[in-house]
Amino acid sequence: MEIFTPGKKHNRRRSGASTRAAQRPVRRIRPADLLKVVFVAMLVVAGAWGALSTPKVVEKVSSQRVEQVLIEGEVNYISEQDVLAAVNSFISESLLLVDMVEIKKELELRPWIRSVTIRREWPDTLVLNVTEEKAIARWGEKRLLNQDGAIFSPDSIVGLEQLAILTGPDDSARKVMEQYQLFSQLLYQRGLKIAELSLSDRGAWRLMLANGVQVNIGKADVMARMRRLVDFLDPFFMEHMVSVESIDLRYTSGIAVKNKSITGEEVVSL
Repeated sequence: MEIFTPGKKHNRRRSGASTRAAQRPVRRIRPADLLKVVFVAMLVVAGAWGALSTPKVVEKVSSQRVEQVLIEGEVNYISEQDVLAAVNSFISESLLLVDMVEIKKELELRPWIRSVTIRREWPDTLVLNVTEEKAIARWGEKRLLNQDGAIFSPDSIVGLEQLAILTGPDDSARKVMEQYQLFSQLLYQRGLKIAELSLSDRGAWRLMLANGVQVNIGKADVMARMRRLVDFLDPFFMEHMVSVESIDLRYTSGIAVKNKSITGEEVVSL
């Protein structure tokens, strides 16, 4: 739409002179220009209102108290009371000013807590998303290993006594965990589980099966030796495992089997 003022054109000649009627330029206002004017006016009004109201808004937000703490995530070995006890000392009266970094650090010091993410939910709630450690095995009698082979030490391991016991130098925990997983995958083919796995200071491996049979693996070619054991444990031998006391894999091409009723060992060549 264009806005303009119409004018008349006069093309009359007067006697004795030639006169050209002056024409006034037409001023056109484009819609885009009109929108700019309106927008600028709105900004001025909003700025003026904001200057008057901002201090009140900031004061209201800053004084909003934390009224609720919500815990998300599946937790089985840590209690809500333990989490809240760690949080309470860091919660100020203001949800805006609460130190979420310090809360995260404090919570992740707890043995069973693997990680925590924290967020605010207005107007009055702090939300904690907790990821718990997953115990894969025991490390010695009182400590545990997670899926990464990291050691953690909860106050109690009640309910986890059925986990396999892994042992070795503390700096070898990850290595022992990885070897435990590889051995377990091989033995699963024969329906066998590991009750204990140890790595000596000299680098030798030994394990005990859940049925009580001791297996001496040694230091060299450990995976090849374990595969040889799995091949040896055919259905016929598995039926007689109850009479076996120990198995020694430290032979080039054979396996030594010691029965419970026999003092010596019987070496079976493969």
